[in-house]
Amino acid sequence: MFTILVWLGVLQMIGGLIVAFTAKSAMHEIIAVIAFGMGTMALGLSKVVDLLERLRAEVRRNEQ
Repeated sequence: MFTILVWLGVLQMIGGLIVAFTAKSAMHEIIAVIAFGMGTMALGLSKVVDLLERLRAEVRRNEQ
């Protein structure tokens, strides 16, 4: 899950940058900002998922 979210975030950020540099109207710039923002949120979510997976693994280790 962590890897999927990281790749999704990176691809969204790259796509946002490409759209921003080739924008021909304000609408394209808005879409680029939204795509870049969603990419940063996906990267942040991937860190949260990673921490939760580590915590779950540690709890399972301590239960045994």
